[in-house]
Amino acid sequence: MRFMSHPEGVEFASPLRHVDGIDDVSHLGKWEIRGDAHGLDGEVIRISPDRALVVGDRRPDAPRVYDMTAALAAFEVEGEDLMRRLTELDLDELPAIGSILRGTPALIERRGGERFRLYVPQELGHYVAETVVDLAKGLGR
Repeated sequence: MRFMSHPEGVEFASPLRHVDGIDDVSHLGKWEIRGDAHGLDGEVIRISPDRALVVGDRRPDAPRVYDMTAALAAFEVEGEDLMRRLTELDLDELPAIGSILRGTPALIERRGGERFRLYVPQELGHYVAETVVDLAKGLGR
């Protein structure tokens, strides 16, 4: 879907650029693949048996690719205790799509140890990131 693509020649502006205290990774390319995602370059996050999100620097060469780069804000946080306040998802069953902050849809993946990456709709990204920062402060981070 071309209207969701980030136009060439236009500088990327993250929806999280004004939020301090998070690791903003919204600049990463994000493409939804419908069908087989086996053997594609980049990080492949399986969403369902026939859908995946590919995160990387280059658009995947696949027949059904939808550019989600401008549609999704992405950031990383540290701490299982924080994640348990954000979502009811089983953190041992990630990656998963579910609700955070009482209704905001998110794709969540564990990056290793207690580090997590969250993908949320860009129009809610600033709100989500600010709320996560406030929750982290409440936990003494």
